[in-house]
Amino acid sequence: MTDTKKKFILAGILMWAAVVIFVLLTVRKEPAASVSPEEMKALLLKASSDPDNMKEEGAMKLKSLYHLNRDDYEAVLLWVPSSNMDAQEMLVVKVKDEEQTAAVSDAMHQRIRDLRQMFSSYGIDQMALIDSAVVDVRGPWCLYASDRNSSEIRAAFRRALR
Repeated sequence: MTDTKKKFILAGILMWAAVVIFVLLTVRKEPAASVSPEEMKALLLKASSDPDNMKEEGAMKLKSLYHLNRDDYEAVLLWVPSSNMDAQEMLVVKVKDEEQTAAVSDAMHQRIRDLRQMFSSYGIDQMALIDSAVVDVRGPWCLYASDRNSSEIRAAFRRALR
């Protein structure tokens, strides 16, 4: 067999391998939607830097801070700081329809902008939390975390949805 023929065979094999990898990545399993809100809550609070500094809130606070209606979603978990002078906060939303994730993500990003404006002139520690805040969307789940452990919270969120 000539070198040219070997090169064509090798190129063909590599091309087919690339196609197989592309197909596998395209059809990979969606994030697990089966994790319960209670399991998600436990994992995220465990990853938080100071869960005792936050209190769990409901529909009214969700509406006032994020302009979202609780009844529009399958599950909502919201923790706000115990003090108005803090920016540690988490929101987890499981949407009923994945088309809702864009609106939820937009609301989370708007919350970051609102907090930046609120704390920009005097809250150095709070601005550090806001600057490290994360927004993550995986399947029907959306996460917002403003915490000293934001990256650990995101990692716990992602692990829960594998």
